[in-house]
Amino acid sequence: MPRRAMRRPKCMRPHTPHPAIHSTWITLALLTPVCLAAQSTVSSPTRLRVAPSGTVIADVRAGASVAATASHDGWSKVTLEGYLHRSVVGGHRAGYSISVHAAGGALLRATPSGSGRVLALLTDGAGLTKVSTRGDWIRVRRTAWMITSSLRAAAPTVAERKATRSTKPSSAPKQAPTAIARRAPAPKPAAESTAVAEGDVTPDSTTQAVTALALARRATLYTAPDAASLGTIDSSARVTAVARDRGWVRVQVEGWVRAQDLGPSDSTVLTTISAADLRAQPDRYRGQVVRWVVQKIAVERADPLRKEMAPDEPYILARGPGQENSLLYLALPPSLVDQAKRIDPLASITVTARVRAGRSEPSGVPLLDVLSIAAR
Repeated sequence: MPRRAMRRPKCMRPHTPHPAIHSTWITLALLTPVCLAAQSTVSSPTRLRVAPSGTVIADVRAGASVAATASHDGWSKVTLEGYLHRSVVGGHRAGYSISVHAAGGALLRATPSGSGRVLALLTDGAGLTKVSTRGDWIRVRRTAWMITSSLRAAAPTVAERKATRSTKPSSAPKQAPTAIARRAPAPKPAAESTAVAEGDVTPDSTTQAVTALALARRATLYTAPDAASLGTIDSSARVTAVARDRGWVRVQVEGWVRAQDLGPSDSTVLTTISAADLRAQPDRYRGQVVRWVVQKIAVERADPLRKEMAPDEPYILARGPGQENSLLYLALPPSLVDQAKRIDPLASITVTARVRAGRSEPSGVPLLDVLSIAAR
């Protein structure tokens, strides 16, 4: 009698998922890493530390975007990325491929440009992971800890919103397009109605929502927390809060002054560019006038190797500007040589100078012609 073929029980039969369900699971699997690293925005200036309450490695600006991967007892583990100019980058340090090499710290920027938005001030010696290189700029990454209360969830990007919509079942009922049109608009406060009507202003992931406030009493206006005062504001003035930091609030105030009290601003003098900017774009700043605070090292005479200086031309060997750890050549006219020599070595000086070369030959050090000099 022929043996009857055994039929495999239903529970043992291989299961082939429906193609639509299978593709949905693949999509969800690809999206999982995005969910694990939630994008957040720094809502107020805070510090990045190697561990909760540990050593500070960066002062992070409000508006910087970070990826939060974990949290513990009021602290969040985040990853910060941005660009550093190669002039402030050193060798490996404590398991990291590169490190910050700048006595006063280095500015981390959102884009590879000296005019890029500043994300943070990294401390000297901070270890970093090198991600990529773009010209004179290096994209870096650092994972560390910051206080959770200084973070807020970032608005989803267009790509994330599209990805979320693509995972929804195709049979889901569509919302009637006229539902919102029939709904009456919510009433707006009188104080905000004009601003919204003119500019449709809404906060995004890089700016903070502004808050209108009334002063409880006559107040002093300061240039920065614990810094010099600018004057006082009457209690009747309306101010707008744009940032908060350790019990201080940065405000904007509008008002009127008499025309006779105003004068032209000296827009021809640059005060915000750095030595790194000159090296990165030497042709752009040639002939521009800057006003810097630098540290005098010594008064020297040019040797034949300095191709863009005349033989024996006097110059100040300086460091700066500000906290930037960069050497500078400040060429002196004969009328200022004695004044420069009377200034003590390592003293801070205010100098107004015209850019002769953003990268002088052969050292690459910025060379400027001094117009005025003053000891601080």
